[in-house]
Amino acid sequence: MRTKIFGHRGAKGYYPENSLLSFEKALDMGVDGLELDVHYSKDGVIVVFHDFELNRMTGATGMIFEKTWKELSKLRLKDEHYETGIPTLEMVLQLIVKKQNELNKTVELNVEFKAGSGIYKGIEQEVVALCLNYLPKEQLIFSSFDHFAHVAIKSIDKSLRTGVLTTAAMVNPWEYVEKLEADFYHPYCLTLASPILESYEKVGLLINTYTVNDPKQAKLLKSLGVYGIITDIPDKIIEA
Repeated sequence: MRTKIFGHRGAKGYYPENSLLSFEKALDMGVDGLELDVHYSKDGVIVVFHDFELNRMTGATGMIFEKTWKELSKLRLKDEHYETGIPTLEMVLQLIVKKQNELNKTVELNVEFKAGSGIYKGIEQEVVALCLNYLPKEQLIFSSFDHFAHVAIKSIDKSLRTGVLTTAAMVNPWEYVEKLEADFYHPYCLTLASPILESYEKVGLLINTYTVNDPKQAKLLKSLGVYGIITDIPDKIIEA
């Protein structure tokens, strides 16, 4: 199995994260997939943005869910070199379809829910429906640190693929992944080491790990058979 390279929030190392520009550039670099984050706006539009707070990326005050889509659409992502704004999930899906046709290849999309079981009631159902309007389920992965979101996704359709996000090293994570009926384990890359990965491989645990920006580490992970590597610098990791 060939290890796949996912652009983390697009090509975050070079362009404003989670922007259409960042996604397009990552696709042009040759990624196998994209990773992004979703929230609801105040009026229920599914927007692509990482933080709950607007300040770091836009300089605006307040929370993303406190603003309407009209208000969010006027904000600019802070960057010294590029002028770009916050996209909706539908905009990103339209871009993916367009680029797939241009590049004559299919790509996977990893959608991360930020707080599906708490603040954003019902967001899983709406995100799944929207994604399936543009991409088949075989190209979709739904992930979250909020593991109740995994339960919600599988209640919609057990064949939808999910990835359990963690930051901590877990004991026998395949047992927990199996409990959630998930398809992938998404650990922080620094929690992985050769003996651990070898034990994961023996039980058939499929791993997409984040955020790998060291080419040497990427080579090691590839040699140990991880399914996917999520990176800010896809061009350099692809080259490695």
